[in-house]
Amino acid sequence: MEYNLVHAMLGRFGILIPLLGLFFEIASIVSQKKLVSKIAGGIVILGSLLVIGATLTGLEEINYLRSMNQNIQPFRIHMVIGGAVAVVFTILSLIRIYLYTKVNERVVIVYMVIYTLTVMANLFSNEIVIHSLRGE
Repeated sequence: MEYNLVHAMLGRFGILIPLLGLFFEIASIVSQKKLVSKIAGGIVILGSLLVIGATLTGLEEINYLRSMNQNIQPFRIHMVIGGAVAVVFTILSLIRIYLYTKVNERVVIVYMVIYTLTVMANLFSNEIVIHSLRGE
């Protein structure tokens, strides 16, 4: 399978699964149920792994496009935001693993704010690509 197909598949799941994780995180806060919180954490960690996979395959795709002398200019913002999102998701997954062992209200608040902003940046990065490909 080509990198662009793998990147597209991982990218789509890397957008949807963290968004699903956000909904579960909110549900765990509202319901105060430990089971929902554990499920949310699992979804967040899975989503983080998908984002990292999408980033790695995206880097390979960019290297391939460069080797073929293709114009990668429309993807510059996506590459910057996508790289930042992957780094932040890595950190967030480590924080979420920590929250499995010890719940600290301040850490949860900071985590939720950063997680929400990162999911929004992830969605925004995808929209940039869609509009770049359409030529808008």
